[in-house]
Amino acid sequence: MAASHAPARDGRILRAERIRAERRKQVLDCARRVFAERGYHETSIDDLIRDAAIARGTFYLYFPSKRALFEELLDTFLVELRSAIRPIEVDGPVPPPVVQLQENVLRLLASLEDHRHMTRILLREAAGLDDEFDRKLRDFYDQLHGLIKGGLELGISMGLIRPCDPDIVGRCVLGSIREVVASVILPPQGDAGRLPTTPRDVLAREIVSYLVWGTFRPG
Repeated sequence: MAASHAPARDGRILRAERIRAERRKQVLDCARRVFAERGYHETSIDDLIRDAAIARGTFYLYFPSKRALFEELLDTFLVELRSAIRPIEVDGPVPPPVVQLQENVLRLLASLEDHRHMTRILLREAAGLDDEFDRKLRDFYDQLHGLIKGGLELGISMGLIRPCDPDIVGRCVLGSIREVVASVILPPQGDAGRLPTTPRDVLAREIVSYLVWGTFRPG
């Protein structure tokens, strides 16, 4: 008799787990929007539970604090952005380095543009919250800088890029991309402007063209 009830019990457990996962995702989705619109410090747990239409007890069932929720959002987004950047390859049947660089930029822009709420949080809310968040951001930007620096060093060794300090130029490149993202993907509130309508492939091509002609060996 006990065995005959097992499938029904397992079904109820699976359904409960699915509902729990869906509710947790609902909280994350709502929090992503609220944090981006109000800012971390101005957002209260009351704001989060009101937007997600849940009880306070339900919130604490999934997250021990506002900070823990914010940290999960940021960590997940940083992992996605890291996966968009791939090392430049030269061995085997691979596209030219410049094409690979443009593909990297295009993937990065796609992730940033598709998740504008998280992009706003990353650029305008996460920095300066506390030492732990600052360390996460430093590690993230250091990894991006390391990939850019490695690409520059490879270009110099191949004679494609002029002799330069890859560390300094790499930071210039990273700063340029951050500025484009801040002004194009996240324009000022109420400023429709022209640049936010620029297609991703055009943005990627212009960024890479600027980078290449800023570092390419003359002649």
